[in-house]
Amino acid sequence: MRIGIAGLGTVGSCVYAILKEKGDEIEKRSGRKCIVSKVITRTHSKYEKLGIPSDLIAEDFEDLIINSDIVVETIGGTGAARTLIKQSLDLNRTVVTANKMLISEFGNEFTSSSPTKSLFFEAAVGGGIPIISLLEDYLIFHGIKRVRGILNGTTNFILSEMLRGMDYAEALEIAQKKGYAEADPSNDVKGYDAAYKLSVLMGVKTGIFPGISNIETMGIEEINKRDLERAASSDKKVKLIGTIDFEKGSAFVKPQEVERNDPLWSVDGVENAVEVETDLSGRFILRGEGAGAQPTATAIISDILRASRYAEKQNNSVVIMKFGGTSVDTPEKIRDIAERVQKKVISGVKPVVVVSAMGIETDILHDLAREISSRPNGREMDMLLATGEQKSIALVAMAIQELGMKSISLSGNQARIKTDSNFSNARIVGIDADLISRHISNGYVPVVAGFQGSTYTGEITTLGRGGSDLTAVVLAKALGSQLCEIYKDVDGVYSADPRIVKDARPIKEISWEEMIELSKQGAQVLQSRASECARKYDIKGLVKNAHTNAWGTLIWRGSKVEQPIVRAVTSDQDIVKVVLQEVPDRPGIAARVLKTLTEQNVNIDMIIQSMRSGEFNTMAFTVQANDLAKLRQDILKARSEAREITIEREIAKISIVGVNLTATPAIAATLFETLANEGINIDMISASNSRISVVIDSKKVHLAVNAIHSAFNLEEIA
Repeated sequence: MRIGIAGLGTVGSCVYAILKEKGDEIEKRSGRKCIVSKVITRTHSKYEKLGIPSDLIAEDFEDLIINSDIVVETIGGTGAARTLIKQSLDLNRTVVTANKMLISEFGNEFTSSSPTKSLFFEAAVGGGIPIISLLEDYLIFHGIKRVRGILNGTTNFILSEMLRGMDYAEALEIAQKKGYAEADPSNDVKGYDAAYKLSVLMGVKTGIFPGISNIETMGIEEINKRDLERAASSDKKVKLIGTIDFEKGSAFVKPQEVERNDPLWSVDGVENAVEVETDLSGRFILRGEGAGAQPTATAIISDILRASRYAEKQNNSVVIMKFGGTSVDTPEKIRDIAERVQKKVISGVKPVVVVSAMGIETDILHDLAREISSRPNGREMDMLLATGEQKSIALVAMAIQELGMKSISLSGNQARIKTDSNFSNARIVGIDADLISRHISNGYVPVVAGFQGSTYTGEITTLGRGGSDLTAVVLAKALGSQLCEIYKDVDGVYSADPRIVKDARPIKEISWEEMIELSKQGAQVLQSRASECARKYDIKGLVKNAHTNAWGTLIWRGSKVEQPIVRAVTSDQDIVKVVLQEVPDRPGIAARVLKTLTEQNVNIDMIIQSMRSGEFNTMAFTVQANDLAKLRQDILKARSEAREITIEREIAKISIVGVNLTATPAIAATLFETLANEGINIDMISASNSRISVVIDSKKVHLAVNAIHSAFNLEEIA
């Protein structure tokens, strides 16, 4: 189980030390292996002080979350900690925290965003006292009548010292010197800390966290030695006690006098104690140290072990690692892949590797086929092309084995990836993941051939250009994995093609909707079918550089935003425009045109129809250049009744992609104005909520893309 720790203060450092020093003992006693996978803190000197290796240091929250099964939040406060917890839950990670303020005030927000038990906060209430475990597990069927207790070790210590003769100021100073009280002790001495804990306990019992505005709160600032002496004369003690009376529907924190027969009477110093009264089993009382790093860290470790049972069910530990052709084109790079896989295994991950053919092997096989046949048979072509990936998987499996790990290579057919019989562009219709799952359970690293599958009759098929991406996403879905790491020779998804725009930057995160548009509009990072499949099944993607440690681009369902955002500009020069001149202006013609294109398996993108001129219109649409060979112009001309068909080749499509782009005319206006200022004429326009595309002269592509990138300041916001 991979543990990510955010915050390396007193508590966070203690958690890190326990996991590193007692990891083997924890595994022996609990049967659960917990490995620190990433850490992050604002005080960078802590890394060196604690001897934390550089490869464990997370670049940001996303890096920490993606590389962890359980995220431990010890940052404190309600700013960055709230962001971390919300994002962790959004990304289906399990969270452990000791942040009682955050749970009290925002617990309803967190629990509503996660359908399963994903948030654990035992340490938020009683330090080392397992009060939440008692309520959630042992007393789950009991009716809880009342909860009362000493919930703040700092105030209990101060009152205990005052009982020994000190005044309030002296006792507070000692508490601060011992580390029991903060420099600003307001939350403790005003009773707010105890009120936050009551709010948390109420949330555990009722499912609704009320926050402290609904809890009557009084602290200890007004208490003096005379008050304690007067109570002592009656054989009583003054304690700051929090009480929830579920029968009366009341909750309050205030100093109270307790008698000797009260179980809270003997709770002194930094101890906490909680009494629970039930309808079935009477009263329970738990007590222990409630202040300091060790009790809190102990409770966090306990929560990690509880949480691991839920995290394991989510299969976060299975990660798909897909490597493109440029990542496997030399023996050296293949050995680098094996070392990356080894690091994953050591960190507790169960990797499944998907690889493409080596380098330009697929192109070489295409050229070889054309030397034999001008129109090669589809079945034989797929048989030929599938050999490229089979070479790769065998070599990668060998490299992994050389590092002392067990690995097995599997073709698409052996991996039981079933497709239809559409050779060269087959669609996956099913996958039986039992075989791969058995290999994983037996300690093997499966290396699966991308880009290929087989029909139910055993015919080898390929999935189209970029099909290895689709293989990886489908395997992630079949194996219950939530993450698909896609390794390329770039640092992620860029704001523009870096070969065209020198200031292009990797985008930190992007939604699948945006990625689908980028893929369709010319970005070569991911196959559009893979993007659509990942969106459908909520698979997270992380596009990374196979040769560096750069963070990359996280692709997921995305943060919900309303304001328009332009993420990237793309260009596609592999398109042509087909123009149908003088098409009769009557119902049904357009339908016949599109039906004909469907029959010929020609996909169109942009389509326009000119204004009527007499009894005729002009229709135009764009297609990918490699689809032009499939277009039977004679049939299309006859069915459309067009006077003639012309082909325009010197064109290119420029697109801006982002969020809510059509929500305001300003986005389109900026795009059109930018092109106008550069003297670039627009031939065609189309738009959707996440894309605006234009067709221009292909000779103006570099000028247009650079101007648009600058106009939307993409070098700054990417």
